[in-house]
Amino acid sequence: MKIRDVFFHGIYQLVKEGEDIVVVSSDLGAPSLDCFRKDFPNRFINVGIAEQNLIAVASGLQLAGKKVVAYGLNPFPVTRAFDQVRNLMASLQIPITLTALNAGTCSADAGYTHMPIENIAVLRTLKNVQILNPSDEITIRKLLREIVENPKPRYVQFDKFIEGSLYSESDICCEKGFATKNQNCKVVIVSSGIMAHNLMKSKVPAKIIDCFSLPIQEEEFVKELNGCKQVITVEDGVLPGGIGSMVLEILSDFNVAVPVKRFGLRFCQGYPERYVNREMVFHEQGLTIAEIERYVHEVNGE
Repeated sequence: MKIRDVFFHGIYQLVKEGEDIVVVSSDLGAPSLDCFRKDFPNRFINVGIAEQNLIAVASGLQLAGKKVVAYGLNPFPVTRAFDQVRNLMASLQIPITLTALNAGTCSADAGYTHMPIENIAVLRTLKNVQILNPSDEITIRKLLREIVENPKPRYVQFDKFIEGSLYSESDICCEKGFATKNQNCKVVIVSSGIMAHNLMKSKVPAKIIDCFSLPIQEEEFVKELNGCKQVITVEDGVLPGGIGSMVLEILSDFNVAVPVKRFGLRFCQGYPERYVNREMVFHEQGLTIAEIERYVHEVNGE
């Protein structure tokens, strides 16, 4: 099941069990929301294509005692409503869960305007907002419990091409913010979302650190790098301010000297002027799994 549908099916079940949750949408639905709207019509509010109002209405409902999930189409809940996210979620720390369909280049076929490739970099500037870019269903199921048991300002983006489970429940610690696969490798790849998902399904000979929740526990992260000979960061987003920047900041702050290679979106020739798909973007930007595997083998001297 797609991770968005796992999430909203879970919300439906929680409300059915008595949780006081309201879904506020900026004119966006989903097959997984159809039963929710039908069975709980007073718990679904459509504010129209107005992302600033999405955050404002959701915040008001939260202050009135509801648990609120806001839902919109990326990148607009971040780029159009950054002032509301900054002041209501980050500054006042109103604990709404802001969710959005599309992550990175998954909507490339709709053009550059619909690619939320800057969202993580932008939101990393807000220290009081948890940023989630999940790579599988288990992470989403763990998040559902967190929404009920530990309300806080959260942003969750759903990549529409991610489905299935890669972890067990015990692998996911929301407080730590990352999970690790292939412990015994000396090359470390740090990633999240679709890139972590694809890398974990590949045979790349590297330890993979999936930073599904930012900010991560930095001390624990540095421990994971102990003894590694190369760090590679891979992200379906712009390089400035993203996962690669985060890793470089942590290494600098902890005085750790290790080579870092960053893979991400550079768009050196400018943003795409034509409608393309994700595969074309990855090929043009050197973000294919084959290219990353080739580089890892090169580092390993193979």
